[in-house]
Amino acid sequence: MQDFLDSTNFTSIFISLVVFKFLLETYLKIRNISSIQKNKNKIPERFKNLVTEEEYQKSIEYNLDRVKFQIFTAFFGSTVLIVFTLGGLFNYLAKLVINTTSSDVLGAVLLGLLLLIVEEIISTPVSIYSTFVIEERHGFNKTTKKTFATDVIKSLLISATISSLLYAIVIYIVVNLGEMWWLYAFGAVFLLQAIIFFLYPVLIMPLFNKFEPLDDEAFKKPIEKLLEKIDFKSKGLFVMNASLRSTHGNAFFTGFGKNKRIVFFDTLLKTITPDEMEAILGHELGHYKLGHIKKGLLSSLVFGFIGFYLLSEIIQSNNFFLDHGLENLTIYSKFLLFYLVVGSYTFFTKPFTSALSRKREFEADDFSFQYTDGEYMISGLLKLSKDNASNLTPDPLYSSYYYSHPPIAERVLSIEKKLIQVKKQAD
Repeated sequence: MQDFLDSTNFTSIFISLVVFKFLLETYLKIRNISSIQKNKNKIPERFKNLVTEEEYQKSIEYNLDRVKFQIFTAFFGSTVLIVFTLGGLFNYLAKLVINTTSSDVLGAVLLGLLLLIVEEIISTPVSIYSTFVIEERHGFNKTTKKTFATDVIKSLLISATISSLLYAIVIYIVVNLGEMWWLYAFGAVFLLQAIIFFLYPVLIMPLFNKFEPLDDEAFKKPIEKLLEKIDFKSKGLFVMNASLRSTHGNAFFTGFGKNKRIVFFDTLLKTITPDEMEAILGHELGHYKLGHIKKGLLSSLVFGFIGFYLLSEIIQSNNFFLDHGLENLTIYSKFLLFYLVVGSYTFFTKPFTSALSRKREFEADDFSFQYTDGEYMISGLLKLSKDNASNLTPDPLYSSYYYSHPPIAERVLSIEKKLIQVKKQAD
């Protein structure tokens, strides 16, 4: 492998992949825009009794704005990546750190912090436009300027703390634990991620939102019966004040072990019935009972293992890093550059991971169907789609590449087929 790494022109490959990724994804977005515009004058048959003409046109305008903005952000992101790497910005930051400290561990922390700060400076204007222009224009934004600024600061502090700890541990292992460092680093990173995942619901999430026990008996009783029926024990049922930032509705399951929590957006409780909530919750619990969370964890373990092994090989080749614009070569600068560019070499896996995710979403729907009323699952999904102004007519190629969840029409059709089968069996 070292001969390949030392003799390959990675500059040409990197530029080609960045350009190809942008062109491919822009093509898919243009297809999606075309699909939305082609269907803008007629509400899809399945949604005629659910959305008004005004609501449908609102969803059309919202989704067109979002996709067009995605094209801009993709171009902006690709440009920033090139500036960081071949443009020399990352190399400049690495030089500043080298001139500041001779410690690899401290150098990793400082360079990581500089990278984080620069990325925040670059990404914040994009977030501001998305929140205060696009979401505001279409009536979804509830975030105040104060809340937005506080969120940015909190997120930055949390990211700085976690990333500094992560970089310090990994680089210490690289420097001190010999040729098999990558295996020990992989284990350490996995352990740290597990700890963060366990603590996230109780320590990090409350820094951004308030979580209060669900006390509405109309919702609480059917949910508790469902939990008992499928033998699911959790830390509790909570309502999150999502309306602080947005009118979008959702529900999710978080944590593991004793910290398992079921969380509902307060916005969701305002739009759906208790029976619909039960069906939606059945879907979320399906992910847990069907082992999707464990399978996802196993997949991350496998990819993490492969990633650290590849890094152990690549980090030995100066050519790889020189070809990506890094001249100030240190263990930590190589480590951070690798994770800066690796996405450009692995983006082709996205449609496969999206397809797997959609398959699991269908399985979770099937699980909910076994324990709740499919009619309520359909009406709940349709209300969620309406409240979030979801794209009702996505382009098939676009959705197959990007969507982690099946388009709403496909999910509804799948459940309707099962209802027909049940009715035939009953007759």
